Amino acid sequence: MAKLRALSLVRGLTPWLDLSAQSAASKLSASRIAKRAAAVALLVLAAFSLTSAQVPDCVPGKFSDYEKLGAEGCTVGQSRFSNFRYHQASGGLPSSVISVTPGTSPGNDDPGLLFEATWVAPSQQSSISYAVEVQPKGKPISGATLEMQFADITGAGEAKVVTEICPRAATADNCAAAELKLKLEVVLNPAARKVSDTGQLNASTRQLSVIHLLSVAAGKGSAASFNGFMAVFHCKAAPAAGNIHPASQ
Repeated sequence: MAKLRALSLVRGLTPWLDLSAQSAASKLSASRIAKRAAAVALLVLAAFSLTSAQVPDCVPGKFSDYEKLGAEGCTVGQSRFSNFRYHQASGGLPSSVISVTPGTSPGNDDPGLLFEATWVAPSQQSSISYAVEVQPKGKPISGATLEMQFADITGAGEAKVVTEICPRAATADNCAAAELKLKLEVVLNPAARKVSDTGQLNASTRQLSVIHLLSVAAGKGSAASFNGFMAVFHCKAAPAAGNIHPASQ
C-alpha cells in the first residue's frame, strides 16, 4: 500500500515538473522546480522506508507458514529472514510438521532459529534454506553456531546436519565450492559425537544465504533419529554454543 501511495504522490506532483516554455513563463522558476522535485524524491523515499519498517516480527509457527512469507520475510532482532524453502527428499518430513521458533541469544541479541521435528532414518538430503539480511541499525554477521537437539542413535545409525553459508545471490540447494563462506557440521554416530559447531566468516557481512542439509541413516539392526537443530548468527566474536530465548508470541 505504501508503494501505491508513493506512486500517487509522484503523479499528484507531476505538474510541478512541467518544464515547457508556457509553464516556465506562467508558474514556477527553474530553481523552485528543482526544490519541489527534491521534495517529491524525499516523499517517495519516506514511503518506501515505511514499507521496510512494516516487515513483521518472526513468531513461532510451522515451516510451511514461513514458506508463505516469501521475499518479505520477517525479523528477529535487527535481522530479516526471508525466502524460506524446503526440499523434501525421499523419506523426509513435510514442511507442515516442522516447527520454527525464532529468538535471540542471551546477553548479546544474536538472532537464531530453532527447527524442531522428529527426523528418523531413512531420510537423506532433505534441505532447509533461507536468506538473512541485517537491517540498517544492526551489526554485520561475523559467524554462526549450529547445534543438534536430542539425537538418539543405536548400532551403526547416524544423524547429521551440515550447514553451508554463502553469498546472498546463491539460489541452489547447496553452495558452490567457490561461494562457500562457512561450513558447520554436527553428527552423531558410533565413531563421532559432535552436537555443536561454531565458525567465523573471513569477513563480516550483512547479507547471506543459509542452507541446512539433513541426513538420517541406519544400517541393519540399528536406528537413528534427532528432534531438531538450532542455528544462531553472531554479530561479533562467536560465543560458546548455548540455547536461545524463544521470541514472544
